[in-house]
Amino acid sequence: MADFAHVVLIHGTWARGDTLADARRAFEERGFTVHTPTLRYHELPIEQGAELVAPLGLRDFADDLAALVNSLDSPPLIVGHSLGGLLAQLVAARTRHTGLIAATPAPARAIFALYPGTIRLFFGHYLQRRPWAKPLYPTSWKLFRRYVTNATDEPLARELYDELVCESGRVYCEMAWWFLDRAKASAVDSSALATPVLAIGGGLDRTVNRRGARATAKRYSNGTYIEIPDSDHLVFHGKALSVTMGHIHKWLVANNLPTPV
Repeated sequence: MADFAHVVLIHGTWARGDTLADARRAFEERGFTVHTPTLRYHELPIEQGAELVAPLGLRDFADDLAALVNSLDSPPLIVGHSLGGLLAQLVAARTRHTGLIAATPAPARAIFALYPGTIRLFFGHYLQRRPWAKPLYPTSWKLFRRYVTNATDEPLARELYDELVCESGRVYCEMAWWFLDRAKASAVDSSALATPVLAIGGGLDRTVNRRGARATAKRYSNGTYIEIPDSDHLVFHGKALSVTMGHIHKWLVANNLPTPV
């Protein structure tokens, strides 16, 4: 089983595949073969990638990820954090997979997301002219510390902050202005997912309120919600990681999903 138990682990906003290195090792220690793709142009230095990533949409990223999932020799467990949690849902709805985990997921179409922390982090981007064509630069250290890593040890928070890159402004318009998007880029066909779905919320998350993860779980016929009480947005980092992985293991066992070790 271990040779065929794949995990596709999708990072979130302003990040890269290596941002989830600790989570990758945690899955590998449990016998999984783990893939941590970096979203298109996120591998580039911040200024070099800014204009390239700005006009890409959710479907561009989802196309790349679906190609990876379809290239594997067996259906994987698809796991995503934050923006990656929404992308994981979009990819799972169109690919063969064993299960889906959306950790502190960005909101799919029509899920309420206008909470104070989310507004403070991202509102300034929408004040620009044509924000859908502009890169979304990382927030300030002050806001990152207060609203993203509020329960994370400061050395780890600083390490993560120093590695941030630009994000797509179009993606953030597709999510925030979903009611104006005729293409419905952030809409997930929940009826297409018959596999088990786990949505994870952080009890202290100020970036994506835990109510968003709870609402995500409710959209699926086989959805489960669990909460990491003492975690901020980073449920796959620091002290929260072992707690998160413990819940994931229990969920895998309860749903008869591959647990190589």
